Amino acid sequence: MIALKPTFLRNCSGVTRRQWLEVGAASFLGLSLPEYFRARAAGLADPARDVSCILLFLWGGPPHQDTFDLKREAPDSVRGPYQPIACRTPGIEVCELLPRLAQESELYTIVRSATHRETEHPRAAHYMMTGNQVIRGHEWPNLGATVNKFAPAGENQFGSVVLGPRLIDMPITPTGQDGGFLGNSYAPFRIADPTQPPEAIARLAPPPSVSPSRTARRERLAQTIERFQRHVETSATAPFDAAYERAFALATSAQSKLALDLAKEPDAVRDRYGRYTFGQGVLMARRLVEAGVRFVQVNWREHPINDYGFDNHGDNFNKLKQHQLPQLDQTVSALLTDLRDRGLLDSTLVLMTGEFGRTPTINRAAGRDHWPFCFSYLIAGAGLPGGRVIGTSDQFAAYPKDDPVTPAVTAASVFSLLGLDLEALRAAGVIEETHTIAGLQR
Repeated sequence: MIALKPTFLRNCSGVTRRQWLEVGAASFLGLSLPEYFRARAAGLADPARDVSCILLFLWGGPPHQDTFDLKREAPDSVRGPYQPIACRTPGIEVCELLPRLAQESELYTIVRSATHRETEHPRAAHYMMTGNQVIRGHEWPNLGATVNKFAPAGENQFGSVVLGPRLIDMPITPTGQDGGFLGNSYAPFRIADPTQPPEAIARLAPPPSVSPSRTARRERLAQTIERFQRHVETSATAPFDAAYERAFALATSAQSKLALDLAKEPDAVRDRYGRYTFGQGVLMARRLVEAGVRFVQVNWREHPINDYGFDNHGDNFNKLKQHQLPQLDQTVSALLTDLRDRGLLDSTLVLMTGEFGRTPTINRAAGRDHWPFCFSYLIAGAGLPGGRVIGTSDQFAAYPKDDPVTPAVTAASVFSLLGLDLEALRAAGVIEETHTIAGLQR
């Protein structure tokens, strides 16, 4: 028996995954990277389907009645002040505050019948980011964590990444942002501020006290320990070889950091996406999938309610007009057209959603309140035809009229488009639903 700190490794029965992570990351490497890189594939995905995913998570819940499901004939108390405008695709309309997306409607599909029953931000966010409802004492893995564990990665891929601040709803931090029951060795690699240069990202560089020579010595020591570990490893610990290799590569290689360096982009491109955190985060997401990352989540804001978060209980229409929808329109249209122009749209799935929608009726503070029973989102790329609408809502955009789409069905659709085996994921306990969105075929 070998004791390292309070953790014991049993060479008679193998080393547990958690124990080996603590030995490798805490005791020898002194770097946080290994916790954020997944192991190589476990054979639950189709390597021939090389599709990445960008999830644009609109924290706070944007109002579908004022964006993608306006009701011309509804009373003023439901309709709001903004008019629908025709898209380039005949028969589809969006809000007048989204003119750029209206002109690029052939690139995306609007799902107007998304639905669930979670009325609180943290529980709804968990549902949308994992495909599973909250169960007390049990945290499901983020979509990116599932991709980290079960989707095969090429040599230049380092799993999944979250760009932007960690979602909060004081005093609660929503679960579903990490590895869940899979363990945080599969949690997405997080970059809170995508506008900062790579050398300022703490997880991409050792502490100042760790010199390059010291890092090299630690790598040699880790290799020595790795050779020992091969004699005692189990199937649960073997995958960490790749995780540590990738961690050292990213921490020491200038080439691996290139995708995170927005200074390499022309000013015109950065301006096109928008010189604000969300816009630059979406641009970085494009660079990451271009470099081979399989899953990138970009968070809209840190908190759901303020001038920028979409939790518009009051002054909804001014907030939408002054900054929320102009920024969204600029950034998302830039992403879709940029992916198309670079030949990346067919190999990149783009999903833009919040955790829920807003009430059909306008409250006394000129806002809309929480409403999970019906809302809209956009889905594009991955070989899917655009210029379509899936599902419809009733006359007040209050409930789905047909083709209801739950977060579980959405998650299953994402995993299917990425080439993951849904039955294998269900057997692993990651998902319960294997049905995908009706009509969402390639």
